[in-house]
Amino acid sequence: MLLTPTLGAVAADVAQRVLAEPDRYALYSDFDGTLVEIALRPEDVYVPPDLPARLARVRAMLGGAFALITGRSLREIEAHVGDAGLEASGLHGIEFRFDDEAARAPAREAPHHLIAEVVGIVAADPGLRLEHKGPILAVHYREAPAAGGRVKIALEQAVTALRLPYHLKEGRAVVEIIPNGTSKGTALADFMRRTPYVGRIPIMIGDDRADEDAFAVAEAAGGLGLKVAGEHFRGGDEPFRNPGEVRAFLAMIAAGPAR
Repeated sequence: MLLTPTLGAVAADVAQRVLAEPDRYALYSDFDGTLVEIALRPEDVYVPPDLPARLARVRAMLGGAFALITGRSLREIEAHVGDAGLEASGLHGIEFRFDDEAARAPAREAPHHLIAEVVGIVAADPGLRLEHKGPILAVHYREAPAAGGRVKIALEQAVTALRLPYHLKEGRAVVEIIPNGTSKGTALADFMRRTPYVGRIPIMIGDDRADEDAFAVAEAAGGLGLKVAGEHFRGGDEPFRNPGEVRAFLAMIAAGPAR
């Protein structure tokens, strides 16, 4: 029998505050490791069948002020939870989809010489996998966990040697090469300037280093960054112990009266 996760005191308190004054809050969430459990390969992620409807219900409760901010492409997010109708940012703030305008697609591909360098790095170790996201390159090492340190060093050396305007961002068993000037933090800031998010208290939920950029923006605006425990956050005091608790948090908000 499946048991419904029990929310901790912090998460339950935040949910009650949102339910009491939904017009005051805007909710933002990462996807992998936050709404759904991390999979060995990104394409193997399991999305609970009821998740899109739950997300849509939360969005209705918040008058539309609920968005996803993820490192995945919007095409992938659409395939997994498109029925929820959420606005979203993909590829660490490069892609956007808003209700009132056409989706913003990536403006460029990663440089060919960078791709060639990364392909060579990945080919040298059979446990590594390259995920080409257009403007972003992600090297996964979940199947070779001991390789993480040397992967980061090799990618840093490649970006430095090529003198490219890119930076590295570590995630859970992945290192991504991302164009400078964009992040989950810039994505959240963009949402905060738009209706219905403007003027609301931002709450960001995430599980890894990239989400910390968004936490900082939310907290600077008087909001909250809520951590999900995992390979990155594991201090024992995270508001959420796993994605199941995040889904329970959302279920609590979704259970309120529709607006």
